[in-house]
Amino acid sequence: MRFITLTLCASLAVLTLAGCNRQDSKPQPAPAPAPAPVPVEAPDRAKPPVTGFAHTGNFDNAGYYMPTHDIRIGAWQLKTIGVGAISDFAAWEQGDRTSTFGPILLEFDDTTSPLTTNEMGAEGHETSVRVLPTGYSTDGRTMRFAGVDPKLGPVTFEGAFDPAAMAEAKAQGASEAAVLTGVLQVGQTRIDNARFTFFAGE
Repeated sequence: MRFITLTLCASLAVLTLAGCNRQDSKPQPAPAPAPAPVPVEAPDRAKPPVTGFAHTGNFDNAGYYMPTHDIRIGAWQLKTIGVGAISDFAAWEQGDRTSTFGPILLEFDDTTSPLTTNEMGAEGHETSVRVLPTGYSTDGRTMRFAGVDPKLGPVTFEGAFDPAAMAEAKAQGASEAAVLTGVLQVGQTRIDNARFTFFAGE
């Protein structure tokens, strides 16, 4: 009887072990795939170019704004942003316009052209272009500009004046510190953080 009992126990142990082995041999379910990342589109910082002509408030930031660093688009170098007087804005908005001057204009030099000396003794490139506005908007704190040139293509600028720096620059007639900061777009070329000093002119 003892022999039978031991045999039964041994048989049960073998069966139990086999059952465990069969259970372990079953294929484990594959882990759930990680959720695919949701594509995030880069923010579009471009704004539609300004249209129409408008200035508000007592806008009186007339003068020349020169880049604090070299801004080039191919062979073209931005020389200055020119801003006219209040009367220039009023005349332009009333339809009194010329082909060589606007209340806001951007002037570019062709750096491949020869250097010449003007009547004031200043040296500059022989070939330059003035981009006149097809639209602008300014309130004395911000300035938006749009224009187009056959050689440069569409040109836009969106910037903001530093009121304290601007007040000091106008009092002194010029500045070494930046008074205007913005984004310049020429054709497909975008220049962020374009900074400009101020010169009131002669």
